[in-house]
Amino acid sequence: MKSVSGEKAALLVRFFIPYAVILVGSLLVGWFAYGKTAELIESETVRTTSAALQQIQEALDQRFAEIENLARQMSSESKVLSFQFEKEPFAGTGPYRLWDLEKSLFNYKLFNHFIVDYYIAYRNSNMIVSPRKVYTVDQYYRMQLHYDDQPLSEWKQALFGQYHYKTYAPGHSVVYEGKPYSVVSYMQSFGNKRSSGVVTVLINNMQIQNMLRKVDPEQEGFAYIADQNGNLISSIGLKEPDVLKALPKKGGYSHIRLGGQEMLVTQSTSQYNGWSYVSAQPKSVVLQKVNYIKQLTLVIFITALLLGLGIAGYFAYRSSRPFLKILQLLPSSRRDVKHAIARNAVDYIGHSVSELIESHHTLKERLEEQIPMLRNVVVDRLLKGGFTSMQEIDAAMEHAQVQLRGSHHAVALLHIRGYQEPFMEEMLMELDIVKINIRDRIQSLCGEEVLLHDFGENQLVLILSGTAADNADFTTRMRAYIQGIYEHLSAIPDTGLYITVGECQSSIAELYRSYGEARFVLHHAGWSEKTPILFHAEMETPPFTYYYPADEEMRLIQLVKAGNLDETKQLLLQIKEKNRSERQLPMAVEKLLAQELSGTLMKCCEQTEDDGSGRTEEMGAVIRALNPVMSPAEAMNILHTAFIRLCRKNEERKKSHNDHLTNRLLAYIKGHFWESDLSLTALARETRTSEAYVSYFFKEQTGLNFSDYLEQLRMDEAKRELSSGDRPVSDIAASVGYLSLNTFSRAFKRVNGISATEYRRLQREGEHA
Repeated sequence: MKSVSGEKAALLVRFFIPYAVILVGSLLVGWFAYGKTAELIESETVRTTSAALQQIQEALDQRFAEIENLARQMSSESKVLSFQFEKEPFAGTGPYRLWDLEKSLFNYKLFNHFIVDYYIAYRNSNMIVSPRKVYTVDQYYRMQLHYDDQPLSEWKQALFGQYHYKTYAPGHSVVYEGKPYSVVSYMQSFGNKRSSGVVTVLINNMQIQNMLRKVDPEQEGFAYIADQNGNLISSIGLKEPDVLKALPKKGGYSHIRLGGQEMLVTQSTSQYNGWSYVSAQPKSVVLQKVNYIKQLTLVIFITALLLGLGIAGYFAYRSSRPFLKILQLLPSSRRDVKHAIARNAVDYIGHSVSELIESHHTLKERLEEQIPMLRNVVVDRLLKGGFTSMQEIDAAMEHAQVQLRGSHHAVALLHIRGYQEPFMEEMLMELDIVKINIRDRIQSLCGEEVLLHDFGENQLVLILSGTAADNADFTTRMRAYIQGIYEHLSAIPDTGLYITVGECQSSIAELYRSYGEARFVLHHAGWSEKTPILFHAEMETPPFTYYYPADEEMRLIQLVKAGNLDETKQLLLQIKEKNRSERQLPMAVEKLLAQELSGTLMKCCEQTEDDGSGRTEEMGAVIRALNPVMSPAEAMNILHTAFIRLCRKNEERKKSHNDHLTNRLLAYIKGHFWESDLSLTALARETRTSEAYVSYFFKEQTGLNFSDYLEQLRMDEAKRELSSGDRPVSDIAASVGYLSLNTFSRAFKRVNGISATEYRRLQREGEHA
């Protein structure tokens, strides 16, 4: 019996010893931790407070620097500076200048909650201007801004009684726009003492105090900010301002006695403005945290639960942030969006993205549906000679997805027989069916090698392109190609065709000529069933007719008015060769040609100025050319000279206008590059044109984009100031048009490959070397 009881006791002791060791060890560790906690909490409090003060100091230094930069920019604005000399603001142009000045002020408080508002006060005119408000000084103080315990006279004395340079007034209770605030006032004067002005920025003291609360002063603790002269700027928990005199004037950590108790004081001094950031906490209150260690065992499970909930909440927040951002980007196009998000945010995002993709495809399909219409317009204009340069042709063809590859081109005109005017509705429907059959046959035979264009009720235009050694080689291959197309189309039942082909051209810009030749053959050739295909080169020219089709006249007018001298000379020479070398015209027919060219010249004279006698030089040339005594050859020479002279005038007028506009743009950019809001909008407003035209014109004339040119100009000025002076980089950034130092730094490093400070250092080393 005794042996059994002994075994139970031994087993009990064996299980009890580990728990006892753990319990005793925990107590010993707790006792040791209790002794070290006081030192740890004190040092941790100092470290935490110092880190918090440093963060607050850096954040406020940046905020104050932004405010000072803002005030400096406003005080240097031309409109702000010019109004300080106005003594009678409501006389003459004064009201307009007030309105213009008020409209030019940017409302920073919409985007910066650190600023309550700002205003610009003028001594001479006794006016105050701020965003959306214009008042006299007395009206402003009565109706907008009122300092508690400060009469109007003292406020005006504080405002104009001295010249302010980076002056900060301590936090003070005010009533602004009928609402109570606590503000720190920043004042910056500009101008001279007789006609000066003051830019005053009202800083939200509550924002500063909220930042000071991050140092977590305990009971009977306080925190404050004082300037380099010891003047209090902002504080929390500070009941007696005289305490500032008892505090040590050095940074770091110290112990002092205030009001009969020992205080732990942490200080930090700003390198930016020399201000002191101070936090003080009673040591007894700080050490009270040590007593919480005794209760750690009782609350550990609750703490773990709360900590787990906190961590779960934190990770849930982190996981939901990407979905929230996506949801913010998606459009809210349905009424049950909130219910869809509440049910399953992932399904909602997937459905919305699918809708966006579907909308994108729909838009793409609609754009593709417009391509055939745009292609028809481009080809129609090309065949009529409506383009004046190859650059314009290339741009239009690229936009309309028209491709004509090769070094030689020609136009064939397909005329469907059996359909004559007037075209009735039934006839047009039947023609559409025939043309669809022809188009399908040609595409199955040629693919993308030819371009087919519908050019009328019973006509189709076929543009052939290819690469050949010369015109003769291309013409030979083209003949066989056209013959094959005709034989293939002849298989279509109840369809008769005539095909006329213009001569080969080596430039796309000359396709209108080949088309005109094909039309000329169609209207003047003698057709028969044996010769359904006719080439312009093989057609005998009817007697006593001159070559000057309507499309040639239209192109000549366009080239002269556009000032395209080379193309004009070439076209006039081709008309002359066509009528002199290839035709033997009677004198009467030559006179008719000269008269028609005279009419063309008169059409080109719409924009020319006369010499004071009521007629231009070109009109005089027309009168001389129409003189019956003048021979046709002499008349043609006079008209040729008049065309060239008028084209040259238009070219010089266009070039002069371009040079004047270019110089005007460059001068405006050079005189306003330091303005942060300089943009294509400002240039368009200055030149009274559109932004798209200014962008295209500037790139065409200078070879640079506007943004690249402006950035290079600003970088050159910044490098000059970095090399020649000691101004802070932030001031230089503001002086060359950058509101943010970070934006300037990134731009400087991108353009020059090094930072601004490194560039200044290298320049200094180069000077001393």
